[in-house]
Formats: sequence, structure tokens, C-alpha cells
Amino acid sequence: MMRSSTFLSLILVCGLGFGLFKVKYEVQSLEDELGKINRQTVTDQDAIHVLKAEWSYLTQPVRIGDMAARHLALQPVTSAQMGSFDQLPLKSDRPAIADGGDIKIEAVLKAMQVASKPNPIIHATNVAAIKPGGDR
Repeated sequence: MMRSSTFLSLILVCGLGFGLFKVKYEVQSLEDELGKINRQTVTDQDAIHVLKAEWSYLTQPVRIGDMAARHLALQPVTSAQMGSFDQLPLKSDRPAIADGGDIKIEAVLKAMQVASKPNPIIHATNVAAIKPGGDR
């Protein structure tokens, strides 16, 4: 009886020792992996800071304006390039459409002028309804 309990105790101690050994090395490998991940995180954060600095340099309005002037053949719009409503073709100048009835340009312009005049009461309520975040 004494020999079997001693033998079982020895096997139990060896099993626990092996389990402890295995857990210890597994924890060490996980700590090494965590260290690698932390170092990679720091490296990535440094790279992000560098990229943000590069982005702020590349998107400077003065720099973009200089590059646009150098590489694009754009010129300011002149008054000669602008048209007027009188130059628009009338509906009667186009082929007839099935729904009929011409619309007078003067009526459209008057409607646009009426619609473009702001109503101070409506305008004040719309401004008051706008929240700082841009949501209504």
C-alpha cells in the first residue's frame, strides 16, 4: 500500500512539474510576442506621425497653388467668357416636344428673383434650428 501511494505521488509530482514547466515557457513566449507587438506599435505610431507631417506639407494651399500654376494651363475667368440669359436658346428655337406650351424666359427670371429673395422670418428660424455640429 505504501509503495503504490508513493508511486502515485511521484507520478503526480512529475506531471505537475512538467505542466508547470510547459506553462512557464508558454508564458515567456507570449511575453516575447507582446514585446514584439508593443515595439511594432511604437514603430507604426512613429510612421503615422511622419506621414501626417508629410501630408500637412503636401496639402499646403500655397504649395498646391504653385503646382497648379506650373502644371495646369488655367487662367482666371474673364467677363467675356460669361454669358447671359438672353443668349440661351428659347424653347421655340428647339424642336417641338410632345407636352407642348412654351415657357417665357421673363417668367422664369421673375420666378427665380422671387425665390432668391430670402424671407427674414424663415431665414431666422432656419439659422436658429441649426446645431453646432451641422445637424438639424
